[in-house]
Amino acid sequence: MTKTISITKEMILDAAVEIVRKKGFQSLSARSVAKKIGCSTRPIYWTYENMDAFKKDVIKKAIDCVTQFKLYKKTGVYYLDIALGYIHMAYTEPILFRAFYVDNIGEVKISDLSPDEIMMHDMKKEIKNSGLSKDEFRQKAAIAWLSVHGLASYVSGGLMEYDEEKIIQSLKSLEMPFFYINTPLDVDSSELVTELYVPIEKKIRNGRIGE
Repeated sequence: MTKTISITKEMILDAAVEIVRKKGFQSLSARSVAKKIGCSTRPIYWTYENMDAFKKDVIKKAIDCVTQFKLYKKTGVYYLDIALGYIHMAYTEPILFRAFYVDNIGEVKISDLSPDEIMMHDMKKEIKNSGLSKDEFRQKAAIAWLSVHGLASYVSGGLMEYDEEKIIQSLKSLEMPFFYINTPLDVDSSELVTELYVPIEKKIRNGRIGE
């Protein structure tokens, strides 16, 4: 007697994420997911009314793969480690990196990358120690992240060899104070600070894709 296997929503999403990690979102379809699972397309259409709703759930699940860089530890310098984690993620997950941070499937605006008032308040010690004004510090933070994103883009596209020591030297050569200052952050502050680096994550998790 053949054993019946129940196809769950989690199984569908897991299969979908594996497809987009290897082939990109352009390869995502009910048929490709069904083939990956080894079933017909019926369980997918029973679970989702349309492909737009399906794609939104896949994006929400896939963001977990690319936001793990927040936990990356290398130098012990908080902001430098976030930058290194971001570049490392671009190296290990190049297809997802390009989908979220180059093709911009979450439709994030460049203005979302600038430090907001909450973050600036959280970084007041760093600002004071840097000798810069608040506006100067904000501008340097935005410029620094554009440099980090540039390095990550080169790495993800294979245009630059992934050599972490050389990358650290490149980041420190920017002479940005937050790549040197290691101020311990409590959990709440850490969550606030990382909003600069993953503005897309909050937007996606709140269901605001495409706004």
